[in-house]
Amino acid sequence: MTKDEPVAIGVDIGGTKISTGVVHKGQLLSDVHLFETPENIEELLSVVLKAVSDLKSEFDAEYVGIATAGTVNINNSKVTGSTGNLPKGYSGLDFKTIIEAELGLKTLLENDANAAAYAELKTGNAQGDKSTIVITLGTGIGGGIIVDGKLLRGKAGVAAEIGHMPIAWGKKRKCTCGAWDCWESYASGSGYALNAKEMANKIPLEQREGILKDKEIETLTTYYVIDGFYKGDSFARKVHEQWESLVKMGIVSLVNIFDPDSVILSGGMAKFVNFEKLHREIEETVVISKIKLLPAKHNNYAGIIGAAMLAVEKYG
Repeated sequence: MTKDEPVAIGVDIGGTKISTGVVHKGQLLSDVHLFETPENIEELLSVVLKAVSDLKSEFDAEYVGIATAGTVNINNSKVTGSTGNLPKGYSGLDFKTIIEAELGLKTLLENDANAAAYAELKTGNAQGDKSTIVITLGTGIGGGIIVDGKLLRGKAGVAAEIGHMPIAWGKKRKCTCGAWDCWESYASGSGYALNAKEMANKIPLEQREGILKDKEIETLTTYYVIDGFYKGDSFARKVHEQWESLVKMGIVSLVNIFDPDSVILSGGMAKFVNFEKLHREIEETVVISKIKLLPAKHNNYAGIIGAAMLAVEKYG
């Protein structure tokens, strides 16, 4: 590659898997390599360093961008807050110092949702927009917000923790963050299952039909109920409609505050959203101008692409 076409390695570190790839001009240049996330910090670092080293040798890359679950400091160098499924000692890890010392690659670290938002802005379904909100609907809810073409990072680099907006009161449901009644605890994949259990427990045993017949309520899972929804089960339909209403509630709040050009939905739960219906209901509810509601283009690879692009933008 010529000097005006820099190549960067992208790494996406999550609680269950680590994925890596090489990015050029916002597109994947290599296959994506997947690794299970190790249970201790030493092995995790070893996996990342080996994967990055191999790609550096093959593609002569000069930069690496790392997207990570959890929070990152304002200097894009160190993890400042971990998620529960990452190894002990992950919070505080200084990736920039370690990788630059070991491999000589200029390194940038960013929150995974922020990296995904940047990828969608530059080469995804928010391309051409000045402002967008990218929402990751998965086991939890993450978000990245772009305002006037720039990531909204806040004073400490931890802005856009949108999953932890409170949407109820009275301490009805505790969130994994320790607070009560966060959007994530109702509208995420895990919230979907909790909604189903609460609704099922209100139905007398003798009136339980369809997917609830002879089913222990505590064994209900998100995907079991979603499967019932697609098969026409009436209870599952009510659960799904409530979930989409809860998703809408958070999106409407964000749109009313930020007035974005678009809202992009990514993550494993996004594929179960009826985009046309949800878009119509959002536009009926918001008090400001209309928005586009779209699925993510890059989805599972957005973290890799966005982090690599951010590294090139900063150091290239």
